[in-house]
Amino acid sequence: MPPWFDGAVLERPPDVTDEEVLGLVRRFWEPLADAAEHLAVGWGAHHWRVDVGGEPTLFLTLDPDLPRHTQATLEAAYASAASLDLPFVWPSLPSADGTFTAPLGARTASVTGWLEGTRPGESVADLPDLLAALHAAPAPATARAWSTEIPSDLSALLRDLLQRPWTGPLGPTARELVVEHLSTVGGWAREHARLVALADPSTYVVTHGEPHVRNQWLARGRTWLVDWESLLLAPRERDLATLVHEGRDVDHDPQMVRLFDLEWRLSEIWSFAQWLQGPH
Repeated sequence: MPPWFDGAVLERPPDVTDEEVLGLVRRFWEPLADAAEHLAVGWGAHHWRVDVGGEPTLFLTLDPDLPRHTQATLEAAYASAASLDLPFVWPSLPSADGTFTAPLGARTASVTGWLEGTRPGESVADLPDLLAALHAAPAPATARAWSTEIPSDLSALLRDLLQRPWTGPLGPTARELVVEHLSTVGGWAREHARLVALADPSTYVVTHGEPHVRNQWLARGRTWLVDWESLLLAPRERDLATLVHEGRDVDHDPQMVRLFDLEWRLSEIWSFAQWLQGPH
């Protein structure tokens, strides 16, 4: 796979040791940290539990360098989340130099406090209230505005990929799917471009980006929203799509919900087409 892809997070990264993680934590966040243990959790990034005095104290995330999440975008998102005065935000912690991220090789590290709790079995009942409070919050000065990640020439880029060999595991099968659905994807891309033009930046609010059940956490008698790396100023429907698809009765613009459905769908198609076309 491309060097920036790091999907196999249930295994230890081949180029980072627990000792390197521990050294980074001691330098930037907690000098008294005495152990770091890789955790087989999550998707898209690696995670460690960090102990102080033998007790779990910090939760470290190590993100690969992706077009979607660079150190600059992660720094902006985590700084913005930390500035929100909201009781359900579990934010990243500032480092010794006042930033919220630190490089470790080609990856970016960030840290939150350890929060003992559980993930709910289904999306919590109070999620609409949490999102309403988030969307009413003043925009942090560090927050970036949403823009589409879908290339304007997606169909042409996919056709170019189809001219190359797809020889890796699952490659031929993936290629057949792209060939079979290329015209449908082209229609989605045209619809997506039309909807992007309707988004009005003057209406953008603070959004989490992925408030689904996997980013909800029950601890200390309340619901927390975690994983704030996707925080952006955007249409409310970037978050509300989760509620709409859960069948919640929330006021929303159907066209904007459709926009973010297509944004997610097309970004997944483009990402996986690139990964499965190349060596992996």
